[in-house]
Amino acid sequence: MYRLDAQENKLVEIPETNFATNEIRERQHIEEWIRKNPEILGEDLLIIGHEYDKFEVNERLDLLALDRDGNVVVIEVKRDTSGSNVDFQALKYASYCARLSQQDLLDIYTDYLAVHQEDVNAKEALLEFLEVEDEEELNSTLNGVQRIIIVGKEFDKRILSVCTWLYENNIDIKCVTIKPYKFNDELIIDTKQIIPPYKLEDYYITKKAEKQKRTIQGDKNVVEFLQAVQQSITTQTNYSGRYGGRRNYFKGHRFLGLPWNFVFGYKKDGTATISLESHEFEGTNEIKRIAENYYSQLQQTLGFPIEFSEGVKNKDWFRLIVKFQLDTDIPLEERVQSYIEVFIKYFEFINKLKGSND
Repeated sequence: MYRLDAQENKLVEIPETNFATNEIRERQHIEEWIRKNPEILGEDLLIIGHEYDKFEVNERLDLLALDRDGNVVVIEVKRDTSGSNVDFQALKYASYCARLSQQDLLDIYTDYLAVHQEDVNAKEALLEFLEVEDEEELNSTLNGVQRIIIVGKEFDKRILSVCTWLYENNIDIKCVTIKPYKFNDELIIDTKQIIPPYKLEDYYITKKAEKQKRTIQGDKNVVEFLQAVQQSITTQTNYSGRYGGRRNYFKGHRFLGLPWNFVFGYKKDGTATISLESHEFEGTNEIKRIAENYYSQLQQTLGFPIEFSEGVKNKDWFRLIVKFQLDTDIPLEERVQSYIEVFIKYFEFINKLKGSND
């Protein structure tokens, strides 16, 4: 990691340090960072449990989360090095979680909210996060797959070998490094996904979606298009999202330290949408500011009309949406690239705008 010495116009390396020297603890600090900001793991996650220990065996998992598709995500944290058995530990926890019912998950989340004194209705929060209409759809969405994320400063080569093999055999496992750097008296934290590598991940997501297509309820052409969009976003930008193959849209992760997301939509008639959305004050306030001050500039940049609107069901939800039409008769790759080009313009506009205002 480097910082810019503007006076000398050169990059100066920021030295890496370790957590122990800086008295950073696993549970007290690193788990709390992830609990409060799970997006540092590179995707949108809802933390529903912390230090959960109510299995029949006397074991406790670090963090329990849900992803946007309702899958259970076991997050295992190691402060400095992963050790040689964290993979087996995480697999054990994932196997325990496979038996959790929808009511179990609701109870776990309810207890978690009570412990952390968050005045939130657990069921309503799950409906909103997963963007489902009712309890029946919620029950059909929750815990279809169990995923694993292992977080640590360094990974033992044996762990990396096992995790790579697991991923290549369709076990959804991810390894993320979290490293501290010291600049003056300030500690800077950097995270990076190392397994799966992004290019490998692109390929296997495609293969897994193909393998599971019997369970996909969405229109085949829409699913194919959005899968290709998700892969292209990952490879062509530093933004990302996860598409579950069930709906005609998917949501990307938070970015620029704000509670807002891009949402990517497509319909079988070729109607395409890209929207910047939020339902939290800091995010909605920023979206309203952009709409009020930069509406014409953004519209001119994108080359299509944009619309500022409230959410359909939640009036605290604001979105800034661009809608355009794609020709369904042209090849898929061309349609996807046209879509990505609009997104890149949108993404770069927001990044530059925030950069100039900060």
